[in-house]
Amino acid sequence: MALYGLMSAPIAGMMAQTSAFGAISDNITNMRTGGYKSTDVRFRTALATTFFDNSDVGGIVPIRVNNIEQQGPLNSTDNPNNLGISGRGFFVLNTEGDGTGDRLYTRDGQFQLKTNGEETITGFVRADGSIDTISTTGANPISFTINKSFLVDKNGHFVQGWPANELGEINAASDPEAMRVDQFGFISDASATTAANLQITLPATADTGQIEKAKASVFVATGELNTFDFVWTKGDAAQEWTLSIAPVNGTSTTTKDFTFGPDGTLPAGTTTPVEVTWNDGQTSAITLDLSKTRSLGQQFFYTDFQKDGRSPGDLRTFEFDEKGNIIGEFSNGVARPLYKMPLATFTNTNGLDRQQGDTFSESVASGTFLLREVDLSGVAQLVPFKHEISNTDLGSEFQTMILVQQAYNSSATVFKTVDEMTSTAADMKS
Repeated sequence: MALYGLMSAPIAGMMAQTSAFGAISDNITNMRTGGYKSTDVRFRTALATTFFDNSDVGGIVPIRVNNIEQQGPLNSTDNPNNLGISGRGFFVLNTEGDGTGDRLYTRDGQFQLKTNGEETITGFVRADGSIDTISTTGANPISFTINKSFLVDKNGHFVQGWPANELGEINAASDPEAMRVDQFGFISDASATTAANLQITLPATADTGQIEKAKASVFVATGELNTFDFVWTKGDAAQEWTLSIAPVNGTSTTTKDFTFGPDGTLPAGTTTPVEVTWNDGQTSAITLDLSKTRSLGQQFFYTDFQKDGRSPGDLRTFEFDEKGNIIGEFSNGVARPLYKMPLATFTNTNGLDRQQGDTFSESVASGTFLLREVDLSGVAQLVPFKHEISNTDLGSEFQTMILVQQAYNSSATVFKTVDEMTSTAADMKS
């Protein structure tokens, strides 16, 4: 090896250790960064086959190795928009709200809301001050423009999810889309009452013709509450009562005779149909369960009336669950899935390409992504009110730093020695 060739190895050594120190600096600096994945620097021997007349000029080349697959600690927060992954997989992102941008992946579940686009809302103001966006006619019409709001990561990339239908069903074979979560992104339709349960106690000692009333209200198809009375009239026979319906602002021909047993009860599963025609033309057809109605004692007691159906509702808030669902809570008390968040997995997770903002993109080395449902695949669990932070091990980083410093100093000492040798050789020539 020529004398000047001796310099290549220590120079390569110092450059390689500089690269290693840079990786350590990045890891330590980002030890509290959400979703950050540490890197290690490994080395490969480099040996030149020809370098002028020399064949053994060599050194080392640094290679950065990703620790993407290694789980980071889950940090507890009081932020309902935070979601942690315990296990494999990545949240799916897109740089554009319409899905035409770059697809990226992240482990950082510190989500937030971002406005993207506008929408004109037309409807009618209900009596409770909420907005009816379904009806085509009504009092107090209103029209205004709102900003649509979407779930994004800390870089403003749109978090992707499968949309759910009214029954909470999703199509996992479809492409996920940006998740809109503003007040007018979803509505909970009104539903008419079709089943009800009446629990009262009629006086068994009542005289023939004595009347007891129980007031109740039910939902019609538009979500409004209409009221009627259950009218119970004592019959001639012991424990015999006749039920009729007296609607407010409506009519009903429903009437039915019941005979209670010696113990004051009706047979289990006793039901009767209730039909009402309201003055506005709407109708109600209800199956009334009377199995908890009694005829006992001397006093009338109205205990309970339960019904299905609901008024229309607007989206009020949302939350995550451990299955990856985004559960919307509506003003009418309904809670149902709006979206389901998939997790993307890869054959070689450490082969992903790093991108800005602690995100990753698919590469040839990583293989193609596979979207999975958390509750069906078993690859991970999602933990609300937590987010993953860096997987940097501070003790290991300081230990490696000492080794890197020693290796750099050694390479520098070799370089200095070679420099002194060349200076001496130059002096001898002169």
